[in-house]
Amino acid sequence: MPSVKVPEWVQKHLVEYDSVDDIPDEVFARIRKGFDRINSQTAEPYLTVGMIAWNEEKNILANLSSLSELQCSRPFEVLVVNNNSTDRTQEILDRCGVKSVMEKQQGYGFARQAGINVARGKYFLTGDADSIYPPGWPDEMLKAAEQEGVVGAYGMCSFLPNENRSRLSFAFYELLKDTIVKARAVNRPELNVMGMTFCFETRLAKEIGFPTDNRRGEDGRMAWAMKKHGKLVLVKSKKSRVWTITRTIDYDGSMLNAIAVRAKKEIMRFKEYLAPQKGEYKEKV
Repeated sequence: MPSVKVPEWVQKHLVEYDSVDDIPDEVFARIRKGFDRINSQTAEPYLTVGMIAWNEEKNILANLSSLSELQCSRPFEVLVVNNNSTDRTQEILDRCGVKSVMEKQQGYGFARQAGINVARGKYFLTGDADSIYPPGWPDEMLKAAEQEGVVGAYGMCSFLPNENRSRLSFAFYELLKDTIVKARAVNRPELNVMGMTFCFETRLAKEIGFPTDNRRGEDGRMAWAMKKHGKLVLVKSKKSRVWTITRTIDYDGSMLNAIAVRAKKEIMRFKEYLAPQKGEYKEKV
């Protein structure tokens, strides 16, 4: 059963503010100190942790706070791609001391590719600016991605409660979601892959290239292309579980309705998940 409470390690990163001007200087100082530690040890990074952000000034502080406390047994770097934000996202990035690059071509694929193009690590671990990451996330994902015959490792997520959804209701939703993810992992792992937690070799990603047509399912399509070269594996460890905000679930109304809608769709598709897909990749999420 997923946790019915938000873990303390997540809560410490949730700083409430209405404006960037409201963020205490000591918060920026704490985060900057963490990135100073990371940046001082990455002359030759083995892993690049790559985030993308577009107008995320309301969410990215918690993200950066968690990233500044990442630990890894191999040298790593943290890089944020600002996808032409028009709010104060870049100001927060600069004040936190994290490495960043600007990608002015608007679109998810362009932002992902921009990070991959400048990454110095042999492996690349994708993430999103609206998510919060546990300290052991890099090691858990890297350990799976380095296995023989594996071309990509992907993880699982939990949702942060909000004014409309309690953590308890999300726990029940995640119980269903995690069951579906594990069923897909047998033969259709590409349908599970999310940009918030996906690890792969940088070289292969550069060869394939992220889709830039601004059509849904870029990460799944990238995973589908990678799968031709090896296996995609699911990382189930709690040490790698990402916490994120929810946007899509709210479209389904009440949580009971959201669960019912998801359950109905997945029951109809369940047989498909037990057999490899033929032909081209089709987004089913």
